[in-house]
Amino acid sequence: MPLSRLTRLSRLGPILLVGVLVFLGAWTARYNLRDNLVPRNFGVVDEGVLYRAGRLTPAQTKALVERHKIKTIIDLGAYRAGSTDERNAQRTAEALGVARFTFTLQGDGSGDPNDYAQALRIIAKPEFQPVLVHCAAGAQRTSACVVFYREIVQGRGIEESLPEALRYKHDPAKNPVLEPYIRQWHAAIAKAVREGGSIPWPMTPQQ
Repeated sequence: MPLSRLTRLSRLGPILLVGVLVFLGAWTARYNLRDNLVPRNFGVVDEGVLYRAGRLTPAQTKALVERHKIKTIIDLGAYRAGSTDERNAQRTAEALGVARFTFTLQGDGSGDPNDYAQALRIIAKPEFQPVLVHCAAGAQRTSACVVFYREIVQGRGIEESLPEALRYKHDPAKNPVLEPYIRQWHAAIAKAVREGGSIPWPMTPQQ
């Protein structure tokens, strides 16, 4: 290989190294530093009663609990059961003196409708408020829970509440399951919340 080419390659080495370091730094800032500074997909659903978010770091959990006087955290399936992240989330809640309830719903927002009914029963009880509900991205399961809350607790129609999911990163083109699921199960979930009892699952409710 000509000496001039070797020289050029030797000069490119540090430049490539800097580029890799910049990329890694940006990745770390996006997925670690940013999440520690800004709560993922956070929003106020009902001031003093219900707040929403995506998966939170311990630092942001602490910040939101202190800022909004959160008493209860409802996790709709952000972490794999038994994982380090799940244990850390539980320990963080315990250290902050916050009640924490976990449910295992699918990432697209579907799953056992009894989980949504039970979550809404908790949210509706004054002794648990203010409540923070979250999933992983805060876009699918959390959006479904908020739509059900708006209808069952606040008395708003589904048509009025569904557009809110779009503002919190739900994309019907990427997840066509969520809206049909909400329409299919909202009546059964409302009945279970108001009257008690459980919803036959995985059977389709009678319309």
